[in-house]
Amino acid sequence: MKTYIKNIKTKVLVFVLVIGLPLQMCSPIDDDDCNCGVVTGKYFDINGMELKNYKKVGENSVNLMIPNEAVSYEKYAGLTVEYSVDYISQSRPKRPSFSLIPSAYACSCIGNGDYGSKFEKLSNITVITLNDFDETHKANDTINDLILAKGFYNQEDEYLQNYLINDTTNIQLPAIKLLVDRKPTLDENYKVKVIVELSTGEIYQNVSESIIIR
Repeated sequence: MKTYIKNIKTKVLVFVLVIGLPLQMCSPIDDDDCNCGVVTGKYFDINGMELKNYKKVGENSVNLMIPNEAVSYEKYAGLTVEYSVDYISQSRPKRPSFSLIPSAYACSCIGNGDYGSKFEKLSNITVITLNDFDETHKANDTINDLILAKGFYNQEDEYLQNYLINDTTNIQLPAIKLLVDRKPTLDENYKVKVIVELSTGEIYQNVSESIIIR
């Protein structure tokens, strides 16, 4: 009889562990058990853009430049195209409230726009100098051949023309960094117009503040 009761207790304990563990694991995909905070939307939709020049400060930091500020080319960190976005969600099926098989959900919070653009791919970027840059790139000429698309995180820097060919996925980040590969030789005032064309047919353009690159 004691053996029978012991076996029953063992079975109950196993059942509680099998059923209880998945219920206590948290997955912020469907709820906020992990205390991640409210997420407006896991995807973003581009609705505009701004252009900002940055300079290097120390080894791993940059500062926003002000109009007409002078910087050596070695200290120039590039022009960032910063997209203004709306955040949008996508409904997902809820996972079962319990399972007989333990689940390995872990807390990993998701922020606004972490899944990238829901619909948009980058079709083209055109960079136009508004001042005489050098002997072969005069005012109102395209300077795409001089522009590097600076890699975020583990991405490699790549000339813009190649980047546009190789980048075939939906836009993953709400910004792209553009660095001219040399300093101007005719007019040290660096000012450009940037035109961004998206796969959805949207076209955005803006003009950067003038800075001095020496």
